Amino acid sequence: MCDKDDDVDPFHAIGVGCPGAKENTIPITDPVFMSQPIAWRAARGFGAAEDPNAPGELLFRPREGEKFLVLSTGRVANLDGEGYLVETQSQYENDNNFNPDMPNALPAPMSHLAGSNSGQGGTPFAGCDGANDCSDSIEPNWTLGNGDPNDVLFGSFAVEVPPGVDGFLFDAVFFSSEYPEFVDQKFNDMFIGWSTSEAYTGNVTFVDGQPFTVTSLAEAMENAGYVGDAPELAGTGFESHGTTGWVTIQAQVVPGETFTFAFAIMDMGDSSKATVTLVDHWRWDCKGCVPLEVDPQCGTEGHPKCCGLCVDELDDPLCGTEGHPACCTAG
Repeated sequence: MCDKDDDVDPFHAIGVGCPGAKENTIPITDPVFMSQPIAWRAARGFGAAEDPNAPGELLFRPREGEKFLVLSTGRVANLDGEGYLVETQSQYENDNNFNPDMPNALPAPMSHLAGSNSGQGGTPFAGCDGANDCSDSIEPNWTLGNGDPNDVLFGSFAVEVPPGVDGFLFDAVFFSSEYPEFVDQKFNDMFIGWSTSEAYTGNVTFVDGQPFTVTSLAEAMENAGYVGDAPELAGTGFESHGTTGWVTIQAQVVPGETFTFAFAIMDMGDSSKATVTLVDHWRWDCKGCVPLEVDPQCGTEGHPKCCGLCVDELDDPLCGTEGHPACCTAG
């Protein structure tokens, strides 16, 4: 954890790129972050709603460390003196964040084109062409938005997959001021998390198989998130609109490979009516593993493997040595 005190590095805020030994961190290379300062924050909390399962704690608080990343297609308010973000203005009237509107394309390595079936499309998540979106999920939403992305915020980094790891996870929340008025309309803002892994190339960011757009996630917001006059929206600027609440994203990787993770948020078809995505706790995943938060004894006899920075000794016999992740097993 390095996102504390006055550290506002966007990658530190999501849990990667911190200084320290490789076995205790998630090192990254080639970091890129392109945005005007007004469009993002590294915040200690968002909104004013209390978590009903954790009295005294904010509902939208960090999932790891002390901060998370707030990304907007509009303009983000200043943090208060303690680093918390409370929006007092409606996000429905929030517009241009002064990020690029042109060209009408996604930043590399992203692509809106279907990438399944060797690039022919039609078989989502199968036969990835290694260049375009193997989920085939971006293209229909891109078309609905007239292929017109505006206020584009983009970030990316390269990362090497440790032995014994076959996936990564991160946590996210999608807020939309276009809900409910513009569901199925061309104003269809998007957030994309993208992987270039040998296991899968394309958009990885879904709720119940649906990508992060207001049209795709309308049902998820209604059924599992918070909409309308829900008290959970207090202080977010999305009162009377909608959010998914926290969701965990999972994607496959290949042990030992180096791949690029990229993310972008954008207005579609206009430059107004802000969308916000919170991102936090980027971490490794492995088959049959659980987070330390779920089982503090994970990795010990009779307990599942741990997810995150450590791996099971059976998966990597050199775990705990220089250049390898920490061992989850008891000493």
